[in-house]
This record gives sequence, structure tokens and C-alpha cells, in this order.
Amino acid sequence: MPQTMMIPVQVREKVGKEVARKIRQQGCIPGIVYGPGRSPVPIKLDPRPVVHLLEQGTAENTLLELRTDDNQRWLCLLKDYQLDPVRDTLLHADFYAVQADVVLTLRVPIRLVGEPAALKAGGVLQFLVREIEVECLPKDIPDVIEVDISALDWNDFIQVRDLKLPPGVRAVEDPDEVIVTLTAAEEYVEEAVASTLAEAPEPEVIRRGKTEEEEE
Repeated sequence: MPQTMMIPVQVREKVGKEVARKIRQQGCIPGIVYGPGRSPVPIKLDPRPVVHLLEQGTAENTLLELRTDDNQRWLCLLKDYQLDPVRDTLLHADFYAVQADVVLTLRVPIRLVGEPAALKAGGVLQFLVREIEVECLPKDIPDVIEVDISALDWNDFIQVRDLKLPPGVRAVEDPDEVIVTLTAAEEYVEEAVASTLAEAPEPEVIRRGKTEEEEE
């Protein structure tokens, strides 16, 4: 089971731009907890734990437990957030309350591990799909899905069907979708040229003939 991160929060009774501005002046940020079958709950919290998750790149898949001083608790995922367009500071956070026994659908990043010998010999590795959509219970949410590429040889590839997913996790992508390929450098160049030529518009042939008036 992935580790759950606990974040202290406070329920706020008032909402609005002026209230949000005062909350930020206090060094906190406004937020909201929402989910199926429940009314939204306005909260405020220290932005630092959320900023840390964003910097680590695991914010969307980390299971969070929001807890108030009077022991109200919500099991959540960070669903959305707002940044200041100038200072890039966190302004607001939305948390989606989940149920422990209800399956979730979410996207999980892919991380390549290992180094194939063919790559050292001049091969070209194409990392085509960097995250996939999966279904799982909240307790089974993976931070990342690792793909071992150390055994790849020339013209080998790994598809979604080849992924070794953690227990309780099911991919909902096309099983035939290619995650990563390893090709010779010459083949990569040939493919790139062919693709460019295929996408390029056909040249327009401009032929100026006489108009009917000129012929007359």
C-alpha cells in the first residue's frame, strides 16, 4: 500500500476573493474538498506540503489524508491547483475525496530503467508513451510504473501488454500501443525523412495560360 501523506487543514466558513486574499496574507492558501455524494467543503492550509509534491512530480498520484484539529478526515487526491502567473506561487488547491473501496481511473507516469547494450552500440531509443491510464483502488495507486529496457535489442519494442503492473493495477490503454522502441540510427533517420515527406503538402503547380479575354 502506498504511503499516505497527512496534511493539516482548517475548515473555513467564509468564501470569496477578499477572504482568499486574507488567507494568503496569513501564509496559507484556500482550498476545497469535493467528491461524489458530498457537499464541497472550503478549507485553508499551509501550501508547503502541496508545493513539495508538485516539485517532486508525484502530486496527482499521492494519496493524501486531510485532517482538521477536531479530527475530521478526508482521503483525497490533488485534483487541480492554481499558480500565480507572475510569481509562480501556489494560490489555490482542489482536493478530490475518494472512497477506499471504489476503483479510480487515473494516469500514472512511466519510468525507464536499465540500459540496453544496443543503445551503447549506437541505437536510437524512442520513448513514445510517457504515462498510461490505469484502474485501481486508492490503496494500490502506484507513484510510477517502471519499465526495464535493459534486454532490448535492435528493432525491439515494448507494448502496453508487456508492462509488469503492480498487484491490483490494470491498464485501460490499447494493449498494442507501443511504449518504447530501439532502432538503428540509420533506420531512425529513414523513418523521420519518410514521415516528413508524407506530412509535407504536395507542391502546387502554377501554370499561367492565356485567359479567354486574352485569346480573343
